Amino acid sequence: MLAGLGLAASGMGTAQAAWYQAQTRHFTVYSEGNDQKLRGFAERLEKFDYLLRVVTRVTDPEQGSPVKVYLLSNEAKVKTLARNPNIGGFYTTSDRTAFAVLSRGAKTSEFDFGAEEILFHEYTHHFMLHHFPAAYPAWYVEGFAEFFSVIKFPKDGSIEFGHVPLARAPGLVLGSPYPVKNLFARDTDGLSLRDGDRYYGTAWLLTHYFQYKADRRAEIARYLKDVADGVKNMQPDSYFAGGLAGLEKDLKAYMRHRLSASELKPKELKIDTITVAPVDPAQGAVIEDELRLINHPRTEDLPELVTAIRATAAKYPDSAYTAALLAEAEWAAEQKDSALADADRAIAIDPKSARAYAVRAQALLEKAHDSDKAEDWKAALTAIVRANRADTEDPVPLALFYRYHAMRGGKMPDLGYDGLYKAFTLLPQSPDYRFSFAHATALRGDYKTASILLDPIAYSPHGSDMRDAALRLKAEFDAQAEEKGKGAPPAGSPAPAP
Repeated sequence: MLAGLGLAASGMGTAQAAWYQAQTRHFTVYSEGNDQKLRGFAERLEKFDYLLRVVTRVTDPEQGSPVKVYLLSNEAKVKTLARNPNIGGFYTTSDRTAFAVLSRGAKTSEFDFGAEEILFHEYTHHFMLHHFPAAYPAWYVEGFAEFFSVIKFPKDGSIEFGHVPLARAPGLVLGSPYPVKNLFARDTDGLSLRDGDRYYGTAWLLTHYFQYKADRRAEIARYLKDVADGVKNMQPDSYFAGGLAGLEKDLKAYMRHRLSASELKPKELKIDTITVAPVDPAQGAVIEDELRLINHPRTEDLPELVTAIRATAAKYPDSAYTAALLAEAEWAAEQKDSALADADRAIAIDPKSARAYAVRAQALLEKAHDSDKAEDWKAALTAIVRANRADTEDPVPLALFYRYHAMRGGKMPDLGYDGLYKAFTLLPQSPDYRFSFAHATALRGDYKTASILLDPIAYSPHGSDMRDAALRLKAEFDAQAEEKGKGAPPAGSPAPAP
């Protein structure tokens, strides 16, 4: 998962082509240009979601916010947005949504990574984080996503999965599998391009092996459970017949045989209605700039981004959408007076603009913090409540409600915790909400749960400052849990700093 990537100023101007939107139960797909294949793409995404639910036995199809998928007109735009010339698509989160950005172009060969394969891989990560957040070995996190990355949709309506990802085949066949002992001992940090390809390919192969070798399945299940439970001083050799050396020998023999795949029959599929419609022209005109704003832009890029959005907003003076987006960009760029003015302008156009009320709330919270006047605190709370009423499934107002009480100080009311909890459950893939909720849980004295909440970040396959911070915080929570257990904090404990 790519996070924290900004955007170079060039190459992402205001979109000129018309945009279309496909709405499904679990996805909102935006496509640049009148793509006649949009409905089919959206249908395949829903089928894929259904496949994951059937295989993993998830029974709550309504949990969480829809994932947004943006199909840009070419791969160059994706690379520029991600500030990475080596990727063809990516997935990340903002404070409001989880989203993926891909190119509409077809892959050049069967040994290349296509947009759908990239999305299926990343959505599998998303799905695991939402429904099975825990500490997993790095190789299993990536191997599980690779296992579901190659999906086929035959004309009879069925779904086939478990196929070989041919883009990984050269690394496995020509470069040989990555040593199993090393696979168990490390994450993806510092791998060369060649070794990275072997690592991912072997992680897929091992996941496939455990899926189809019943005599080995109990071994990996016990191993994964102990990893998730935080068993100390684990010795991987002790979990597998013949140790890791024996596992590697069997894995290489397995690779030399024809590999199995699985099928979900058409009669089992249940796909709801999919609607396709043009995107409002004002919203379409700022989609690419909105992507720049929500994809963690660099501070130095914000003034230019504000200028670009302001120019588009001027062309659509009656659009609450562009006015609210402009206010959000101005707030991020610390143009605070302008942000409040444009938020109020958006609200005047559309009194139900949750986004505009959220910007207004942030501005008024800062004002109340500086003045500490009762009327200013009341005005900030009113803006938060109105933002929540405008969109009860938007996590931003819920998190702001918790922040409001934290800034005021004193004992945090249960309603404040409830708001943060719902924000977290709407978007558990967000590391910010996960960190915030872990802090809040620790404040209530449940240090063990607070530590567990950090597991998906602390044991991410990819190194980052955030992973390091999660590991340090886990150590603190674990020490506090050992010392105090789950005892409730003393009455009247102050709320944590926002």
